[in-house]
Amino acid sequence: MFKKIILATSLFAFSLFALYLFGVYQNNRDVAHPQSAQLELQHEASIKWLLANEEEMFLQVNPMLWWMLYESNKILPDSRISTMLEQYYSKYQQVVNGPWGPLFGAQKRSYLAAYAVEGLPYYNQHFLYSLNCAQGLADDIDVVAQQNEASFCHQMHYIYRPACITHQLMGINFLHKKQCGTLSTIDEVTQSLQSDIELQLTWDIRVVDVYLQRVMMLLITGAESHVKPVWIQQVLDHQLEDGGWGDFASLSGRGSGRSIGFSSRIISLGEEKSSFHATAQGVYILSYLLSESSKS
Repeated sequence: MFKKIILATSLFAFSLFALYLFGVYQNNRDVAHPQSAQLELQHEASIKWLLANEEEMFLQVNPMLWWMLYESNKILPDSRISTMLEQYYSKYQQVVNGPWGPLFGAQKRSYLAAYAVEGLPYYNQHFLYSLNCAQGLADDIDVVAQQNEASFCHQMHYIYRPACITHQLMGINFLHKKQCGTLSTIDEVTQSLQSDIELQLTWDIRVVDVYLQRVMMLLITGAESHVKPVWIQQVLDHQLEDGGWGDFASLSGRGSGRSIGFSSRIISLGEEKSSFHATAQGVYILSYLLSESSKS
């Protein structure tokens, strides 16, 4: 009996490993780059999702999500997104007139004090330091300075956070875009983080929120040539019927209701449902790709 249990367990483990390897193959196979016509159709569907979910979106003050729409609209202007942004600026004036203002073109606040970021997640502290070139934050807060090091997310406390590296690269990219000049090794750190993200995309086959974030960060930080066409196709294939994206991919297929599938927690029970967080990233990705295709 014991031998049968061992054999059954071994066969089950081998089957899971074989399925994973097949998933890795599917996630890295050679495919043609998606055509502009497909990108346009799915971009339009994503904007329609935004329009259909405006009421819920405006309940979310999260400036980073609105920054993604802001950047999308800069590279591929759309009057509908412009209107949403104007409404956001009006509703949340304290955001655009505060430390997060540089996300939307406002002046930097280089004098930002440590108490202004107290209680925020570690990555938001780094974002505000980077956006405002507020060197004092790095001098006074250890976790802010540590995020300027390429090995930050390899620490035990952060290694299990799937978005750690993409968040860190966002902060480093803000340092670059705002021309802070406070990090002499910025090119080396950027390239190291891009390599880490490329490795994640190669082996982490879960096409959930963080997958989109990884693709997005490689695209907007100058590493587009490292983005495999299949990763773009994966993003397109996982757009939901309502035009949005979510943080759960069912293993039972579309429309299967609550089921087992991939999520930010690796495997869990859930239901495919679009979210503003994931969809804002999808809009940014498609806007970027369409903008670049129009230049060629």
